[in-house]
Amino acid sequence: MNISQKVIAELTLQLVLQIDESDYRTEVDKALKDYTKKANIPGFRPGMVPMGMVKKMYGESLTADVVSRKIGDELDKYLHEQKIAYLGQPMPDMENQPPIDFKNQTTFEFFYLVGLRPEIQLEVDGTLNVTEYRVTSNEEDVERYVADIRRQLGTTTESNQIAEGDVVSGSIVQVDNHGQEVENGIAATSTQLNIEHIKLKTIKSKFLGKVIGDEIVFNPSKAFKNDTEVGVLLGIGTEMAKELDYDFKFQVAGITHVELAEVNEDLLEKVYPSAQIKTEEELRSQIRSDIEKSYKAEAERKFYNDMVDALVKKTDLHLPDNFLKNWIIESNRREEESKRISLSDLEQQYDNYRDSLRWQLIEEHIVVTNNLIVTEEELRARIKEILGLQAFGGDIAGNEEILNQVTDTVFKNKEEVRRVSEQVLEQKLTAFFREKAQPKTIEVKYDEFVEKIQS
Repeated sequence: MNISQKVIAELTLQLVLQIDESDYRTEVDKALKDYTKKANIPGFRPGMVPMGMVKKMYGESLTADVVSRKIGDELDKYLHEQKIAYLGQPMPDMENQPPIDFKNQTTFEFFYLVGLRPEIQLEVDGTLNVTEYRVTSNEEDVERYVADIRRQLGTTTESNQIAEGDVVSGSIVQVDNHGQEVENGIAATSTQLNIEHIKLKTIKSKFLGKVIGDEIVFNPSKAFKNDTEVGVLLGIGTEMAKELDYDFKFQVAGITHVELAEVNEDLLEKVYPSAQIKTEEELRSQIRSDIEKSYKAEAERKFYNDMVDALVKKTDLHLPDNFLKNWIIESNRREEESKRISLSDLEQQYDNYRDSLRWQLIEEHIVVTNNLIVTEEELRARIKEILGLQAFGGDIAGNEEILNQVTDTVFKNKEEVRRVSEQVLEQKLTAFFREKAQPKTIEVKYDEFVEKIQS
């Protein structure tokens, strides 16, 4: 079999595989001979069907099967031997593929397209200019968490007038500068908001004292300063909420008053059942610690995401875009019709797919060249840590044997292992980025940090 190659576009290779009769005849003859032994044709005893008849009936399809299999095997072998680094899978070049007649031809040519991986030259260093945030907590954060706990465990009653801490339900509709409803504007017939979550005092005062049936005009984006809360209130996505800066009219339909629970032994036991917390000060200390852990995790996640964005931008990897688009469409044909992607949808989504693939290639390069591959030992240690936190509050001492047994069970779950492996790899990459990129560290309050995330 002869295989030739040529570059026909950026990072796109065309392979031409020419297969002669001598490459496949022996296998076809053997397949035909096997068919004569098992073919069940009326008028002939099993094993007594003439070769000529079998060849006439099955020769074309058997030749197609053998040739197709050999083409696939030789294609894989060639890519491996030539050390061709490719993306996706080789795809038939239908534009240049000549017609194939397995009945009358003995020599065939098959044309394939191969999308090539780009070469990656990358240094993770201070030129990436990424900031790492250290989010600090304060007593207001602790107080808010304590209040939230007391509210969650408190008792609720229906009320006729809005007061501090109440949850208000109703309908909301977009209005213009004159307070008139906007035709085809954003609206939600059933929604609710927590008065405590309104950050702007001038807007909160509009709600306080109002009764069922009253209407309040306000700007949700200014009231909450949190795109997620605005999106939930209006029944729209967070991305859409980011671009929002309109007034809305809220009509009060119901008011739920929450009587805060007392901070006593019963509450402490419910909140931290295994932490041996006995006083309110111990509760606040534990909450402060939890807040700092939460803030640290969020800050590390932002640092990691910012590093990913910076590396993708810095490398600006070129990809065989036309090949990849065609490959996605062809691969997607195997899906159920309802799940297939159209060319127009692909065009809209392709930039995100391309950047995701760019990061995948960059990540693979960093992991391999810097020996950051996740080991089984690291995986097991992380699984045990997670199980220990879930079952024993992190107290592993004395529970090693049962944790090892459960870890062995978890290790049989491929999906769970994959998920934990991704966690461990992200931790290793974050540490690597911090060491190599030497980010400047900025201390911020949580509200400032949220603004950084949303900007």
